[in-house]
Amino acid sequence: MQTSKRIFNAGFTLTELMAVVIIISILAVLGTGSYRKAVERSRLSDGLIAASTVMEAVNRYHADKYPAAAAGYPKYNQLDISFPNETACTTASDYCKKTKYFEITIGNNGFVDAQRMKGASAGDYTVRVYSDTFSATKGHATECRGANDGGRDLCVSAGYGTCDSERVCVK
Repeated sequence: MQTSKRIFNAGFTLTELMAVVIIISILAVLGTGSYRKAVERSRLSDGLIAASTVMEAVNRYHADKYPAAAAGYPKYNQLDISFPNETACTTASDYCKKTKYFEITIGNNGFVDAQRMKGASAGDYTVRVYSDTFSATKGHATECRGANDGGRDLCVSAGYGTCDSERVCVK
């Protein structure tokens, strides 16, 4: 007498596989958004550090050259700093240098701007750093200016306060 053997396939059904693919896709979408925001926050940090470095160099320049330097702000090549792989800005200027993500400009009103170059995934923005001698009534140590809602939201998520009507967030 022959007995029939039932063979059980050890595997997954198509429905189970599709459920796993959908779950992995959802997790990937959520992770990608968080990853992009984290990358942009680190770039914002780089801009803040670069602008602060330039402002410190400007302050040193004024301290070393005072009172001769009191009349104006130094050109970039007069400062004792440089950035890796720095290049000239898109507009010819002695007061501007470009790093990988920012154009850093020495302002004529007691501040240094680090302008995020076009194409930021979270929007364009500017980090502004004021000098030590800048009056508290005129501004703050740092500001983040969002060019659009994406930049403003990024500034707030990076620890800046709420923004005013001119899209300026103050730390």
